[in-house]
Amino acid sequence: MPKLTNLIWCGVLVLGSFVASMAGGETLYRYTDKDGKVTYSDKAPKNGEKAEAVQLEKGNRIGNTVKLDTKDSKGVQQQFSDIKARGDARVASRDKLQREVDEAVERLERAKKALETGRDPKSGEERIVVRKGGNAVIRTEEYYARIATLELAVKKAEEAVSSAKERYNRNSP
Repeated sequence: MPKLTNLIWCGVLVLGSFVASMAGGETLYRYTDKDGKVTYSDKAPKNGEKAEAVQLEKGNRIGNTVKLDTKDSKGVQQQFSDIKARGDARVASRDKLQREVDEAVERLERAKKALETGRDPKSGEERIVVRKGGNAVIRTEEYYARIATLELAVKKAEEAVSSAKERYNRNSP
């Protein structure tokens, strides 16, 4: 009798391993040879072979993987939730990098607009020089310093856009 119990356990283990390794089929076939040896396969029987079809429950399938129960009752579900969590983290990372690019582009647009509108001299940034042939308007050093600051802001904003795009391209999953 103990040999029969061992044979049953071996059959259960073989069935479990076939179910776990099966990726594409919906049906397992149970073959019993003339010596009573039981074999499971996902291959359909050939003509003349006698095999019993074992249907898998659709509720136990997740994609191409058979859901197996485990001691902690999480089993394969836990693995799929880990995969989902990693995917969600990649999406969040990509979205954060995209926001950084968008913010850098907005800063660049504001810096360019400030430079464009700042080209006109402000009060106190011009001097009138009286000459014999006609008066001349000369801009002060404050004007040129302000324009240089605005141009530097545009340059830094362009570098920030380039850097943000590079980080996005390098790190975006």
